[in-house]
Amino acid sequence: MDDLPALLHDLPGLSFGFMLVIARVGTTALTGPALGETEIPSTVRIALAAGLAVLVFPVVQPHLPALPATTTALAGLFCVEIIVGAWLGLLARVLVLALSMAGGIMSYMVGLSSVLQMDPSMGAQVPALERMLGWAAITLLFVSGLYELPVRAIINSYQVIPPGSVFDTGAAAQTVTHAVSASFALALRLAAPFVVVCIVWQAALGLVSRLVPNILVHIVAQPAQILAGLMLLAAVTGLMFETWSATMRQDFLALPNL
Repeated sequence: MDDLPALLHDLPGLSFGFMLVIARVGTTALTGPALGETEIPSTVRIALAAGLAVLVFPVVQPHLPALPATTTALAGLFCVEIIVGAWLGLLARVLVLALSMAGGIMSYMVGLSSVLQMDPSMGAQVPALERMLGWAAITLLFVSGLYELPVRAIINSYQVIPPGSVFDTGAAAQTVTHAVSASFALALRLAAPFVVVCIVWQAALGLVSRLVPNILVHIVAQPAQILAGLMLLAAVTGLMFETWSATMRQDFLALPNL
Protein backbone atom coordinates (compact mmCIF):
# COMPACT_ATOMS: atom_id res chain seq x y z
CA MET A 1 0.00 0.00 0.00
CA ASP A 2 2.93 2.34 0.59
CA ASP A 3 3.85 2.05 -3.11
CA LEU A 4 0.35 2.95 -4.29
CA PRO A 5 0.88 6.75 -4.38
CA ALA A 6 4.11 6.31 -6.36
CA LEU A 7 2.36 3.93 -8.77
CA LEU A 8 -0.50 6.36 -9.29
CA HIS A 9 2.02 9.14 -9.89
CA ASP A 10 3.87 7.06 -12.53
CA LEU A 11 0.73 5.61 -14.12
CA PRO A 12 0.23 8.35 -16.79
CA GLY A 13 3.85 8.02 -17.94
CA LEU A 14 3.66 4.21 -18.02
CA SER A 15 0.38 4.31 -19.95
CA PHE A 16 1.84 6.77 -22.44
CA GLY A 17 4.95 4.63 -22.92
CA PHE A 18 2.92 1.46 -23.43
CA MET A 19 0.64 3.10 -26.00
CA LEU A 20 3.73 4.43 -27.77
CA VAL A 21 5.11 0.89 -27.96
CA ILE A 22 1.77 -0.41 -29.26
CA ALA A 23 1.85 2.26 -31.98
CA ARG A 24 5.14 0.96 -33.38
CA VAL A 25 5.03 -2.74 -32.48
CA GLY A 26 1.34 -3.15 -33.30
CA THR A 27 1.66 -1.45 -36.68
CA THR A 28 4.69 -3.60 -37.53
CA ALA A 29 2.84 -6.78 -36.60
CA LEU A 30 -0.30 -5.83 -38.53
CA THR A 31 1.55 -4.80 -41.72
CA GLY A 32 4.33 -7.38 -41.65
CA PRO A 33 4.27 -11.03 -42.73
CA ALA A 34 2.65 -13.90 -40.80
CA LEU A 35 0.62 -11.94 -38.21
CA GLY A 36 -0.38 -9.37 -40.82
CA GLU A 37 -2.12 -11.83 -43.15
CA THR A 38 -5.69 -10.83 -43.90
CA GLU A 39 -6.88 -14.43 -43.50
CA ILE A 40 -6.35 -14.11 -39.74
CA PRO A 41 -9.39 -12.53 -38.00
CA SER A 42 -8.77 -8.89 -37.10
CA THR A 43 -9.54 -9.47 -33.42
CA VAL A 44 -6.90 -12.22 -33.24
CA ARG A 45 -4.36 -10.03 -35.03
CA ILE A 46 -4.97 -7.13 -32.66
CA ALA A 47 -4.73 -9.40 -29.61
CA LEU A 48 -1.42 -10.88 -30.84
CA ALA A 49 -0.05 -7.40 -31.57
CA ALA A 50 -1.02 -6.21 -28.07
CA GLY A 51 0.56 -9.31 -26.52
CA LEU A 52 3.77 -8.68 -28.44
CA ALA A 53 3.78 -5.07 -27.25
CA VAL A 54 3.49 -6.28 -23.64
CA LEU A 55 6.61 -8.42 -24.11
CA VAL A 56 8.59 -5.66 -25.83
CA PHE A 57 7.63 -2.80 -23.47
CA PRO A 58 9.93 -3.73 -20.52
CA VAL A 59 12.90 -4.09 -22.88
CA VAL A 60 12.49 -0.75 -24.67
CA GLN A 61 11.19 1.29 -21.73
CA PRO A 62 14.57 3.03 -21.13
CA HIS A 63 14.46 4.40 -24.70
CA LEU A 64 10.99 5.93 -24.36
CA PRO A 65 10.58 9.71 -23.93
CA ALA A 66 8.68 11.43 -21.17
CA LEU A 67 5.03 12.37 -21.52
CA PRO A 68 4.81 15.51 -23.72
CA ALA A 69 3.30 18.63 -22.27
CA THR A 70 1.14 19.48 -25.32
CA THR A 71 -1.42 17.51 -27.30
CA THR A 72 0.26 18.45 -30.59
CA ALA A 73 3.57 16.93 -29.52
CA LEU A 74 1.75 13.83 -28.29
CA ALA A 75 -0.05 13.36 -31.62
CA GLY A 76 3.19 13.93 -33.52
CA LEU A 77 4.96 11.22 -31.52
CA PHE A 78 2.22 8.69 -32.21
CA CYS A 79 2.14 9.53 -35.93
CA VAL A 80 5.89 9.03 -36.27
CA GLU A 81 5.74 5.74 -34.36
CA ILE A 82 2.97 4.45 -36.63
CA ILE A 83 4.99 5.43 -39.71
CA VAL A 84 8.10 3.69 -38.37
CA GLY A 85 6.09 0.56 -37.56
CA ALA A 86 4.51 0.49 -41.02
CA TRP A 87 7.95 0.95 -42.58
CA LEU A 88 9.43 -1.97 -40.64
CA GLY A 89 6.46 -4.20 -41.46
CA LEU A 90 6.69 -3.30 -45.14
CA LEU A 91 10.40 -4.13 -45.24
CA ALA A 92 9.83 -7.55 -43.69
CA ARG A 93 6.84 -8.30 -45.96
CA VAL A 94 8.70 -7.31 -49.13
CA LEU A 95 11.57 -9.63 -48.26
CA VAL A 96 9.24 -12.56 -47.51
CA LEU A 97 7.34 -12.02 -50.78
CA ALA A 98 10.37 -13.24 -52.74
CA LEU A 99 9.22 -16.86 -52.49
CA SER A 100 5.70 -16.15 -53.74
CA MET A 101 7.09 -13.98 -56.54
CA ALA A 102 9.28 -16.90 -57.53
CA GLY A 103 6.12 -19.01 -57.62
CA GLY A 104 4.56 -16.53 -60.06
CA ILE A 105 7.60 -16.77 -62.35
CA MET A 106 7.54 -20.58 -62.15
CA SER A 107 3.82 -20.66 -62.99
CA TYR A 108 4.46 -18.67 -66.15
CA MET A 109 7.40 -20.85 -67.17
CA VAL A 110 5.62 -24.13 -66.46
CA GLY A 111 2.36 -23.09 -68.12
CA LEU A 112 0.17 -22.89 -65.02
CA SER A 113 -0.31 -19.12 -64.98
CA SER A 114 -3.97 -19.52 -65.95
CA VAL A 115 -4.70 -21.66 -62.86
CA LEU A 116 -5.76 -18.84 -60.56
CA GLN A 117 -6.67 -18.61 -56.90
CA MET A 118 -7.91 -15.69 -54.82
CA ASP A 119 -5.29 -14.01 -52.66
CA PRO A 120 -6.87 -11.68 -50.05
CA SER A 121 -3.47 -10.17 -49.23
CA MET A 122 -3.00 -8.95 -52.80
CA GLY A 123 -6.69 -8.28 -53.37
CA ALA A 124 -6.69 -10.17 -56.68
CA GLN A 125 -6.35 -13.60 -58.21
CA VAL A 126 -2.85 -15.05 -58.46
CA PRO A 127 -1.50 -18.34 -59.87
CA ALA A 128 -2.10 -21.30 -57.59
CA LEU A 129 1.62 -22.10 -57.42
CA GLU A 130 2.37 -18.54 -56.29
CA ARG A 131 -0.31 -18.81 -53.62
CA MET A 132 1.05 -22.15 -52.43
CA LEU A 133 4.61 -20.86 -52.11
CA GLY A 134 3.31 -17.76 -50.30
CA TRP A 135 1.81 -20.00 -47.62
CA ALA A 136 5.01 -22.06 -47.61
CA ALA A 137 6.96 -18.89 -46.78
CA ILE A 138 4.72 -18.18 -43.76
CA THR A 139 5.07 -21.80 -42.63
CA LEU A 140 8.86 -21.67 -42.94
CA LEU A 141 8.94 -18.48 -40.85
CA PHE A 142 7.41 -20.30 -37.89
CA VAL A 143 8.96 -23.74 -38.40
CA SER A 144 12.53 -22.45 -38.77
CA GLY A 145 12.27 -19.89 -35.96
CA LEU A 146 12.88 -16.96 -38.32
CA TYR A 147 9.92 -15.11 -36.76
CA GLU A 148 12.19 -14.24 -33.83
CA LEU A 149 14.46 -12.05 -35.98
CA PRO A 150 11.82 -9.44 -36.99
CA VAL A 151 10.86 -9.14 -33.30
CA ARG A 152 14.51 -8.52 -32.48
CA ALA A 153 14.61 -5.95 -35.29
CA ILE A 154 11.69 -4.11 -33.69
CA ILE A 155 13.59 -3.90 -30.41
CA ASN A 156 16.78 -2.75 -32.18
CA SER A 157 14.81 -0.08 -34.01
CA TYR A 158 14.38 1.79 -30.72
CA GLN A 159 18.16 2.31 -30.67
CA VAL A 160 18.41 3.26 -34.34
CA ILE A 161 15.23 5.40 -34.39
CA PRO A 162 14.42 6.44 -30.81
CA PRO A 163 10.89 7.77 -30.24
CA GLY A 164 10.88 11.52 -30.58
CA SER A 165 13.81 11.62 -33.01
CA VAL A 166 13.57 12.81 -36.61
CA PHE A 167 12.62 10.01 -39.02
CA ASP A 168 14.70 10.26 -42.20
CA THR A 169 12.07 9.55 -44.87
CA GLY A 170 14.63 9.77 -47.68
CA ALA A 171 16.82 7.05 -46.20
CA ALA A 172 13.73 4.99 -45.38
CA ALA A 173 12.47 5.20 -48.98
CA GLN A 174 15.92 4.22 -50.25
CA THR A 175 15.91 1.23 -47.90
CA VAL A 176 12.53 0.10 -49.22
CA THR A 177 13.83 0.44 -52.79
CA HIS A 178 16.84 -1.74 -51.98
CA ALA A 179 14.58 -4.29 -50.26
CA VAL A 180 12.28 -4.50 -53.29
CA SER A 181 15.21 -4.95 -55.70
CA ALA A 182 16.77 -7.58 -53.41
CA SER A 183 13.43 -9.42 -53.20
CA PHE A 184 13.06 -9.47 -56.99
CA ALA A 185 16.66 -10.65 -57.38
CA LEU A 186 16.06 -13.48 -54.90
CA ALA A 187 12.85 -14.46 -56.68
CA LEU A 188 14.68 -14.69 -60.00
CA ARG A 189 17.44 -16.70 -58.38
CA LEU A 190 14.95 -19.15 -56.88
CA ALA A 191 13.17 -19.53 -60.22
CA ALA A 192 16.38 -19.71 -62.28
CA PRO A 193 16.16 -23.50 -62.98
CA PHE A 194 12.68 -23.02 -64.44
CA VAL A 195 13.80 -20.05 -66.54
CA VAL A 196 16.76 -21.99 -68.00
CA VAL A 197 14.72 -25.13 -68.69
CA CYS A 198 11.92 -23.06 -70.24
CA ILE A 199 14.36 -21.30 -72.61
CA VAL A 200 15.83 -24.64 -73.74
CA TRP A 201 12.34 -26.14 -74.05
CA GLN A 202 11.01 -23.27 -76.16
CA ALA A 203 14.08 -23.40 -78.40
CA ALA A 204 13.52 -27.12 -78.92
CA LEU A 205 9.84 -26.54 -79.73
CA GLY A 206 10.80 -23.85 -82.23
CA LEU A 207 13.17 -26.28 -83.94
CA VAL A 208 10.49 -28.99 -84.07
CA SER A 209 7.92 -26.56 -85.48
CA ARG A 210 10.38 -25.70 -88.25
CA LEU A 211 10.96 -29.35 -89.06
CA VAL A 212 7.26 -30.33 -88.84
CA PRO A 213 5.26 -27.16 -89.65
CA ASN A 214 1.93 -29.00 -89.99
CA ILE A 215 1.78 -29.95 -86.29
CA LEU A 216 0.62 -27.51 -83.61
CA VAL A 217 3.71 -28.17 -81.50
CA HIS A 218 2.86 -25.92 -78.57
CA ILE A 219 -0.58 -27.50 -78.06
CA VAL A 220 0.84 -31.02 -78.27
CA ALA A 221 3.77 -30.22 -75.96
CA GLN A 222 1.77 -28.34 -73.29
CA PRO A 223 0.98 -31.42 -71.13
CA ALA A 224 4.62 -32.52 -71.26
CA GLN A 225 5.72 -29.00 -70.30
CA ILE A 226 3.45 -28.98 -67.25
CA LEU A 227 4.53 -32.47 -66.19
CA ALA A 228 8.23 -31.62 -66.59
CA GLY A 229 7.74 -28.41 -64.63
CA LEU A 230 6.06 -30.20 -61.74
CA MET A 231 8.83 -32.82 -61.68
CA LEU A 232 11.44 -30.06 -61.63
CA LEU A 233 9.57 -28.34 -58.79
CA ALA A 234 9.59 -31.56 -56.78
CA ALA A 235 13.34 -31.91 -57.37
CA VAL A 236 14.40 -28.38 -56.40
CA THR A 237 11.87 -27.51 -53.67
CA GLY A 238 14.16 -28.49 -50.79
CA LEU A 239 17.13 -26.49 -52.11
CA MET A 240 14.84 -23.55 -52.91
CA PHE A 241 13.47 -23.46 -49.37
CA GLU A 242 16.99 -23.69 -47.90
CA THR A 243 18.21 -20.81 -50.07
CA TRP A 244 15.21 -18.67 -49.17
CA SER A 245 15.57 -19.38 -45.43
CA ALA A 246 19.30 -18.57 -45.43
CA THR A 247 18.72 -15.32 -47.31
CA MET A 248 15.86 -14.32 -45.01
CA ARG A 249 18.06 -14.90 -41.99
CA GLN A 250 20.71 -12.54 -43.37
CA ASP A 251 18.18 -9.89 -44.38
CA PHE A 252 16.29 -10.03 -41.08
CA LEU A 253 19.53 -9.70 -39.13
CA ALA A 254 20.24 -6.50 -41.09
CA LEU A 255 16.92 -4.91 -40.05
CA PRO A 256 16.57 -2.04 -39.42
CA ASN A 257 19.37 -0.92 -41.72
CA LEU A 258 19.03 2.84 -41.90
